[in-house]
Amino acid sequence: MSTFYKESNFEDTKELYGKSVIYKSEIMSYAEKYSNVVDFNFAEKYLYGRVDRNYVSIQPNEVLNTFSLIRNSSNNSNAKVLNFVADGFQELSRQFVKAAQIGKIRKGDDYLSNLVAYQGYTNPDFLYSNYITSLVESVKIKIKNDGVNFHDFEHFISYFKNYIKSVSKVYPFTRTAFIKSRHNDYLSSGLTIEVADLSFTNDDQKIQLFIESPNFEYYLNACNSFGFMVDASSPWKITLDIGSQDVVDGLMKKYGYTSTDSLLSVGYKQSYISYFKSFSRQLLNIYNQVSNDFTVSTECSTGVRTKIITPKRYTNEQLNNLFNEDYFIKLYCIFRFIEEERHHSLEEQNHIITDTINLSRAKDLRTALGRFERFISQPFDYRGSLSYLIRERERREGT
Repeated sequence: MSTFYKESNFEDTKELYGKSVIYKSEIMSYAEKYSNVVDFNFAEKYLYGRVDRNYVSIQPNEVLNTFSLIRNSSNNSNAKVLNFVADGFQELSRQFVKAAQIGKIRKGDDYLSNLVAYQGYTNPDFLYSNYITSLVESVKIKIKNDGVNFHDFEHFISYFKNYIKSVSKVYPFTRTAFIKSRHNDYLSSGLTIEVADLSFTNDDQKIQLFIESPNFEYYLNACNSFGFMVDASSPWKITLDIGSQDVVDGLMKKYGYTSTDSLLSVGYKQSYISYFKSFSRQLLNIYNQVSNDFTVSTECSTGVRTKIITPKRYTNEQLNNLFNEDYFIKLYCIFRFIEEERHHSLEEQNHIITDTINLSRAKDLRTALGRFERFISQPFDYRGSLSYLIRERERREGT
């Protein structure tokens, strides 16, 4: 076991804390010298590449075929990222080859002689699908433990809203909220590449294989030159800085992105738009999984009479005929209010929901939900946001 740095999360709690502080101090000393060493676990930085300027959830627009395979990848990797990120990494990795050839850096370093991509983009829809499968399994267990049986869809929704209310701050339900949560992978932005296959919990490896490497400072400088930020928590994780004008001019303009805003509006899509189209179908699918036949026993003159009850069944078309778009807009908004950390009174929620429904009728659904998401998605009260951390510190200090 390492004396100064943790090797896993299964050590003594007190020791883990002390060792984590030592590692943090070590890496942040480089952050003071190199502006591209960034703590992506701090405050709003965690949302980088997963929200637009209004903090609305976004994801890469795969329809535009915006991805390229990374040429310099490990043997078992078909890693891909956004095309301009792949171009930038190719230039960066070539620089390492040249530096090793002329003796500028040490050859034979485990990871920092020949820069190779081990991981790239992970589709957030795939991640969400796996996540929601696990969430539904937990719902099934809760329903069984509660001994609840559902007669129809409305009965289920009433129960499900209460369930989500009890877990949503840790386990969000909608894909919109999932995109911004800790359950989503940072690789889902399409901007990030991992140049090692190491454990995120092993600080000792980070020190030995990266920070103590004689090539480490060259790595930081080279990444900075090519527009890549280095994650302080996992120094093998590099993310292209799309806010840099040099990156825009040198890499993005080739693909038609003349600014950061043009990338966010064209190369990415707002997650709520495609998600809402599948929202009612998703709820029906969950209802079908958790609603089963059940028996009801009643006493009569001849003894106990048992009757088998079959919950009402619906097709997608039948459900949408029974419950119109206004119903599902309201339901979506309710879930989003439950998931977000900012507090709104019931009166305020009802007012916002009514406005959203009216705007969808007067204009269109995209405009209405877009305005709703911009209103609800501001991060000022998020756990982990900068304002939250400041407020918590003031509370602890009694100021």
